[in-house]
Amino acid sequence: MIEMENINLIKEIANDIETIKKALSLIQTKRWLTTSELSKYLGYSKDRIYKFKNTSFIENLHFYKKEGKILFDKIAIDDWVICKEKTNETNQSQKQIVDNILSSIKEI
Repeated sequence: MIEMENINLIKEIANDIETIKKALSLIQTKRWLTTSELSKYLGYSKDRIYKFKNTSFIENLHFYKKEGKILFDKIAIDDWVICKEKTNETNQSQKQIVDNILSSIKEI
């Protein structure tokens, strides 16, 4: 026979399972992450995420600026984490090339 306190425990466990399922479905299906979400996802501080944004991530590849918000592409970030991407040195040279092109356009 099931005791009453165990029935309440079963209800709590069922609620916890539902909460976990919802959280997992968000993590698995959400492609665009805010700075806070990316910070939690990668386990880095927000300051570190901003540093990566300025030194390692490429705009319009790893992150996009939309209406004053920065949105990070989870797929591109995952590739960056597992080093499928170009090295940081290559990223820096690409940034320099883009900056040079933009500078020359502004001069025209």
